[in-house]
Amino acid sequence: MVYELFLNTVKEQLEQALGEGYELFLRKVPKNNGIVLDGLCISKKGSSVAPAIYLNSCYSQYLSGRPVTDIVAEIEALYRANEDLPVFDCSSLTDFESMKPRIICRLINSQWNELLLRDIPHIPWLDLALVFHLALKEDEEGLMTALIQKEHLDIWGITQKELYQAAMENGPRSFPPIITSMDHLLEELAGSPVISAALPLYVLTNTGGVGGASCLLYPNVLKNFAEGTETDLIILPSSIHEVLLLPYETPISFKELSRLVSFINRSEVPEQDRLSDQVYLYTRSTDSVTIAPQNNALVC
Repeated sequence: MVYELFLNTVKEQLEQALGEGYELFLRKVPKNNGIVLDGLCISKKGSSVAPAIYLNSCYSQYLSGRPVTDIVAEIEALYRANEDLPVFDCSSLTDFESMKPRIICRLINSQWNELLLRDIPHIPWLDLALVFHLALKEDEEGLMTALIQKEHLDIWGITQKELYQAAMENGPRSFPPIITSMDHLLEELAGSPVISAALPLYVLTNTGGVGGASCLLYPNVLKNFAEGTETDLIILPSSIHEVLLLPYETPISFKELSRLVSFINRSEVPEQDRLSDQVYLYTRSTDSVTIAPQNNALVC
């Protein structure tokens, strides 16, 4: 069965399984780094909420021999388990003051998201871009967000600067930054003390663990940590969800670090979660972040 036929077959069988009172439609959903997923959107008739269940991995299961009926049954069970989604007053979505506390930001790669950035408000930052989302729901199942489009600014009657200010107010309050040593994380995973890593690495993310790389732009986060270590900081982009901080106190090659970051991105990090192949340097004297020079010749 070819891919498009598979998508429509799953949709039709799920419509029969759910019965009357539901509306289903297929939709292309753009994701980070140019990835486009095929979502099967399901909503109760009259509802303004239509969660998407992505079918790309389901097709891989089908090609591996899993029956379509089994796939449909699993999707139905997943939807039933999460059927009671929050109901939003659509009129409130047009009211900036109602939406303002929900505005948050994310860091993504500019070059890898060139097409996406044409249609959404964003602020360039080095080789990255700060984009904005509405945080609609957060619970033990995760965080539900919606990407803010340019038309939202027109509807709300605000500028991009006001959008940024709202995100910088909400982020540290709703998703505060957290910095943890890699040794401590490894000990938690192992359940016992471990041999210290060769380099004193620290993980910067937020308390939700989602989109935590944006903590780089929270006021004073890097400044306060650098003051504590009394060093400049090397920043390694682990993913869109976290970055690694390394006190810059021993000779190290930024060029080799950049090669390492690129290798790990390609071998370990899902494409949708990749942030950058660059290495960054936070300089205490100027309180600024730059892309690390590739010709530092092992000096610090």
